[in-house]
Amino acid sequence: MDSDPIPRVVIAVVVGALGLVVAALSSNVVLRLVAIAIAALTVLVCLGSLRRRHRREAIWTLVLVPVLALLVGIPTVVVAGAINGSAEPRVGDPGFTPRTKAAPRAAPTTERVPANLNAALRDAPDRADRLVPNGSATVLRVNLRDTWISVDVFDPRTGEEVSSSRSTGSDWSDSRKRRASDRRTFARSEIAALDLDRARGEVLEVGAKLKLVDESPHASDGITLKRRYQDDKFVAEYSISGSTIEVDDHGRIPETTGAAVLETMLPVARRVMVEAGLDVRAPIIGRFDFRAFDDAASSVSATSVQNSGGIAIRFAGGPINEIVIVPGQFPIVRPITRRGDSAGFPLAALTSETLLKVRGDVMARAKAPAYDADLVGLEVGPVPGARHDGVFIRMQVGPVSHRTGGIFTLDGRWIRDGRY
Repeated sequence: MDSDPIPRVVIAVVVGALGLVVAALSSNVVLRLVAIAIAALTVLVCLGSLRRRHRREAIWTLVLVPVLALLVGIPTVVVAGAINGSAEPRVGDPGFTPRTKAAPRAAPTTERVPANLNAALRDAPDRADRLVPNGSATVLRVNLRDTWISVDVFDPRTGEEVSSSRSTGSDWSDSRKRRASDRRTFARSEIAALDLDRARGEVLEVGAKLKLVDESPHASDGITLKRRYQDDKFVAEYSISGSTIEVDDHGRIPETTGAAVLETMLPVARRVMVEAGLDVRAPIIGRFDFRAFDDAASSVSATSVQNSGGIAIRFAGGPINEIVIVPGQFPIVRPITRRGDSAGFPLAALTSETLLKVRGDVMARAKAPAYDADLVGLEVGPVPGARHDGVFIRMQVGPVSHRTGGIFTLDGRWIRDGRY
């Protein structure tokens, strides 16, 4: 065999090159290691037998192994890539999807509003008593999710907020303490009549009316029991896709869904004013704002409902400063903080028929598409910088980028285009 080095050179070059190619192409780690080991062992054995009497052939072997690996490997990789590429669409091809973790399926609303939570709710005051002496009388918040609950308690001895949480099947966590920035508390007795599971069905109905059913999941989805900061009213907030539907301590839902759209919002405004002890025929309104309950809609100018949608009524005088009505939530009635009566207009001066007529006029003048009809922003009151005194209707229709508007009298007569 020493007299003829060619077979050993061929064996070393072929086995070495094939081993490198297999190691480069394989996605199996074990196969890669085996291929490299066989190639290296074969080349070393052949070189060991060649280096004493056939040094030139040994050098050629060292050169030819990587050269052949490149000559064979590059075309092989290209062909394999083409085969794989034909099976999977590439960037820019129809049907291409990045190799990432599968996006979570948007859960329907019925799955994102937790169920069977009454038992968990009853556990919260018990845990509050363990966190703080008589803590069930000074509960700040209870947060409920499908598999998780937390309770925050105010400790009147130290001014601290003491918190604890647990997941389904686990024990309560150790308490966490921090300086309390909120001291609006509620007691165990206030939630004794609250049936979260019974209220859930009505919440889902309201969510469907407000078109929250098909919205994407939101990090805040769940239920929070607390006092509202605006008026200290106790509510259970059902959060769906970033929007809130409120339930009171007896499981009742507010009748404010109608405040979401132009067609039904005026009757809601009248009822809330009457319930607040106000006369809809009295000239006490300084400004009336409405924004449709849709993220694509926008308000005419800055208002308390410019982000949420709904109705905001500012009064020119009397015992109430403002009433805010957000669809799915209890009305907020803000009392007057300082006297300063001025002339206003009565809510009775507005009619749904006139407002619908104005909307039709705005859309006709702008040749707006019919599908924008529900994207309404409305303001009734004096027009800033107007040449004429008085109360006017300012309305805009459409999304922020293409909103068209006009100014009208209270009986629906067109004054001019624009909002100012």
